[in-house]
Amino acid sequence: MILEVNDVVGAVSELVGRGYFGEYRIKDGQLYDLSVDKPVPVSDIHVDVSVRFESDPETGSGTNIFAISDRSTHQRGLLVDAFDMLVQECSKELFERLKTGPRETLKSEENVPSRYGLRKVYKSEFDEDPDRFVLRVGFPDFPPCPFAQSFSVLGFDTAEQQYVWLVTTILRDSRLTRVPYQNADTPDTD
Repeated sequence: MILEVNDVVGAVSELVGRGYFGEYRIKDGQLYDLSVDKPVPVSDIHVDVSVRFESDPETGSGTNIFAISDRSTHQRGLLVDAFDMLVQECSKELFERLKTGPRETLKSEENVPSRYGLRKVYKSEFDEDPDRFVLRVGFPDFPPCPFAQSFSVLGFDTAEQQYVWLVTTILRDSRLTRVPYQNADTPDTD
């Protein structure tokens, strides 16, 4: 499958146009089909294509999009790994399955001061005042996601009281405080 796009929004739009209407998420280490709120057995997962957009060559952070077909239900949908954290959220078996599909690496988004309409925070800014930023989990006031899905976690600048995009190296930093909304599940990123 060849995609002729140069950004995440374009890739998602093109894949939806090719019939990948379903939405998948990682929950408890498994791939969940959100339309039926059930896990998909790893043996039923076929990755038709995965696309990676490198966003910061120095840190290796990026966004991954997986176009997935469920072999048992014939459902097709997308898994978007906007924080480049699947290795920490998936079971080992699921992570290995996701790596099996054909892979494309597309446009580099170097020096992008914002991402998805959110101010981008780099590690150097975080290191100056790590207590200023938190990772909010499951908050109902998240801004709309530009690729027809929804955010499950987002960075928050407590000084400016606004949502921000945290680069992957910050998400992996043990000093980043995770703040779940009431009873929201906190992703295990250790």
